[in-house]
Amino acid sequence: PVATDRHSDAALAYALFRLTFGVNVMMRGVVRIALGSPGFIAYMLKQFEAVPVMPPAFLVPFATVLPYVETLIGLLILVGFQTRTALIAGSLMITALTFGTMMRQDFTIAWLQLDYAIAFFLLLALRKWNVISVDGMMGGKT
Repeated sequence: PVATDRHSDAALAYALFRLTFGVNVMMRGVVRIALGSPGFIAYMLKQFEAVPVMPPAFLVPFATVLPYVETLIGLLILVGFQTRTALIAGSLMITALTFGTMMRQDFTIAWLQLDYAIAFFLLLALRKWNVISVDGMMGGKT
């Protein structure tokens, strides 16, 4: 049976996990925006200086856009609006970040990114419990 009862433990657990995960993803972007694009771009260029197949012409636009993408995806997940779309976009974002991390051969960070991939997976796979959300209030689980 689908958990459509807003008072069920499953719906509450999903909402709390979605809320916490959304704050985590959103704040990654918010902090990077608050600290300014030049600092984050410089950090990314430094991280990839030993990776010749990752040119600055690609890294600068990616690093410029990433904080805003993280903020938007995190906010959508946090409030549960367009949840499915946000989770798919977030999964693709973490795939791109993992690809870059593997290019740098930073396997410790890649394992941490796998935690994010698992969280995106769980939230997407268990979306039937997404009833305490904007999507739930609007009558759907998008």
